[in-house]
Order: sequence, then structure tokens, then C-alpha cells
Amino acid sequence: MIVVLGAGIAGLSAAFHLKGKEYEIFEKEKEVGGLCRSVIEDGFTFDYTGHLLHLSQPYTQKLLDDLLPDLLIRHRRNSAIYIQGTYVPFPFQANLWALPKELNKECLIEFIRASCGEVRGGDDFLSWIYQAFGSGIAEHFMIPYNEKLWRVPLDEISLEWVERFVPCPTLEEVIDGALGVNLKGFGYNQEFLYPRRGGIQVLPQAFLPEIKEVHLGKEAKSIDIEKRVVQFHDGNETSYSTLISSLPLNDLLQRLGPLPKEIKDAQIRLRYVSVLNLNLGVRREGVSDYHWVYYPEPAYPFYRVGFLGNLSPHMAPQGTSSLSVEISYLPTKPPALEEVREATLAALIACGVLRNDDEILAENAIWINHAYVIYDHFRSRHLPQIIEFLRSHYIYPVGRYGRWEYTAMEEAILQGKAVAEGLS
Repeated sequence: MIVVLGAGIAGLSAAFHLKGKEYEIFEKEKEVGGLCRSVIEDGFTFDYTGHLLHLSQPYTQKLLDDLLPDLLIRHRRNSAIYIQGTYVPFPFQANLWALPKELNKECLIEFIRASCGEVRGGDDFLSWIYQAFGSGIAEHFMIPYNEKLWRVPLDEISLEWVERFVPCPTLEEVIDGALGVNLKGFGYNQEFLYPRRGGIQVLPQAFLPEIKEVHLGKEAKSIDIEKRVVQFHDGNETSYSTLISSLPLNDLLQRLGPLPKEIKDAQIRLRYVSVLNLNLGVRREGVSDYHWVYYPEPAYPFYRVGFLGNLSPHMAPQGTSSLSVEISYLPTKPPALEEVREATLAALIACGVLRNDDEILAENAIWINHAYVIYDHFRSRHLPQIIEFLRSHYIYPVGRYGRWEYTAMEEAILQGKAVAEGLS
């Protein structure tokens, strides 16, 4: 029997692709989707932070066409960075033209110095930022934004993830961007898909008719890797020949036993960032034209604000707008909700997103414990060993948190597929 733990996108994809095999799928929540879920509050549909579909593989494009026929809207990214009272189109480093002239000049000159090799870097994220972009772009945007998001010193972060997620234009492209000529898009998310109705939760729900019943409210308490038995908090248990897990890797390791000391100790050293997602429904349409905006400056407690009504007109009632505000924190230091709420509303007014007389029609606070995996040097050295140990005991982690990666939904779908089809 194959047991799948977790009915998020990766777990559902694994079950979907386990065709012809005996399996059971278990989910601790009362509904499927993991973090790919939506909630409805006073007529507003809010997601568990931003979830956009970036598809690059023909297989996933066809799969979603089959699962969600004519339900996805294609968007061209419209996002920006708010800095010194100005909206700079994303990515910052390729659109210096939008900055005040002196700041534009500083960022361009320092980028040229860095591109000529005058800035030396190391093998950590902080050093790389200076080497790749120079001190202007580094100190006005890249460093303050990433410190606000990651909440750890940037020299503790490694570089495995930056090539894909941090756009690196050439010197010519940066000069063009400083002059405002020959502008072009950068980054993996220039185009994306989003459901026409229902929020992002329609994606995991689309898998359900194609798989066996998901056992909901079934949280794994312990997993005996020698007997291959999962015990649940309700006292029930199930045996497995193979275990596919999309549980966060540190949570999985905490439940496993018996473990060698080095594997057992690893779970407390796998670091991650949590996010408080404050969702607001406002009685005013057209609060912003952007899909999302980044806020690097310390005056604003949030690092990003999304505008869900610009993804689909059905996310908010007519004549209103919806905001998805993201505040990161270390899981050991959760913020006080009311304090963050007051600071957030004040900051949204200060930057001009909200007005003093705006009426808040709906509010929703979502606490996301595992939001972003921290790519530190411990992860770089020890993750392969952990994954190999699990596989040697017939446990296959999948998904963003199961694999302890910074990945998109398409990759979660493909990981579930690869694991399922690789089992004999």
C-alpha cells in the first residue's frame, strides 16, 4: 500500500498519477489544498497569499487545460517596487528610469563599477548582491527588501536559488533601463495564469474527481520507519510499503523514528520564514492598477501587497477592492496581530494605497507557519543526505516544503507525477 501524507498540490498530483496502484491519501485539515486554498469573507475571496500559475512545460499546460477548461485567465505581469514615494516597475534593476535622477545616477554608476569587476563577492547572498548589482541597487532595494522578507542576516543565505528568482540584466540592459529605452520584461513570472472564479482553491479541488477519497482531519502523529506504520492523532494507524510525504520536512523528521542522531538533529536546524497574511476588503474600486507591489523601506511593516481584484473581477464585489498584505516573521517571534494591523493600516494610508476615509468591509488574518524555506549553508550541505536517508527507507518527500525548496506550483505538480510514476 502506498500512503500519501498531505493533500496539497504535490500530494494530490502524486495521487492523481498513481493510476493502477493501491494508495490512500491523508490530510490533517478539513479540506484539501494545503496553502493553495482560498477563504470567503463577507463576499470577498482571499487566497493564502499570492498563488499564481507559471507554466513552462507542455504537460502541465495540457493537464490544467483538462482539469480547468476555460477557467484560467492569462495575465501579463504588472508589478512594481514602491520607493521614495515612486513606483518603479519590476524588476527594479532594469527600470532605473523611474527613480529620482540622483538615485538613478547612483544606482547606474555603481552597477557599472560592479559589472567591471571592481566589486568582489563571496559565496553568500549579501556578497553576491554587491557583486551583481553594486552598492546603489544593493542598498536602496535588494538588501532592505530581502532583510525584510528573510529576517536573517543575508550573509547566512546561500546562492542555489538566486539564478532563477532574481533577474540579472546585462550592463546594456541596465543602461537601457536607466534611460527608459528598449525596455523589456525579465523574470520567470512575466506571464501567469489565474482562475476566473473561486480563487486558487479551484486548482486542488479539480483533482478530486480523478482520485480516491481523501481522508480529512487525519494528522500524522508518529511514523515508525522500521515497521512502516503511520499513527494518527485520532489513535488510528495505517501500514505502508511506500510513503509519499508533502509534510514540511522538519515536521516529517520530527514524527519519524527511530532516527540516527545526525538526521534527528537536522530537523531543528532547517530554517524557514513564516508569514502573516492580512486580507482587507475596501469599499472603493480601483485602489491600485498593479497585481502586486514590493515595499523595501522600513517605514512599511509589509514586504508585499497584492491586489486580488486585478487577478479576477470575481474576487471582490462590484465597487470594491481587495488587498492581500504580507508580513514575514521568524516562527519563534510571531507578531502581535492588533499591533501589526494598526501599523499596516497606517502604512497603507501613508503610501497612498488607502485613504483616511476608506471603509474596511472585510478583514481576514491567515497565519502561514511555513512560508519560505531559508536557503542557508546548513541546508546546502545536509539536505541531500536527509533526502537520501528518507528514500533508503521508502519515504519520498515532494513539494515545496516536503523537498525544502523554493518552488512554484508547476514544480509541485511535476514532482508528484515523477514520484508516482517512478514507483514500481
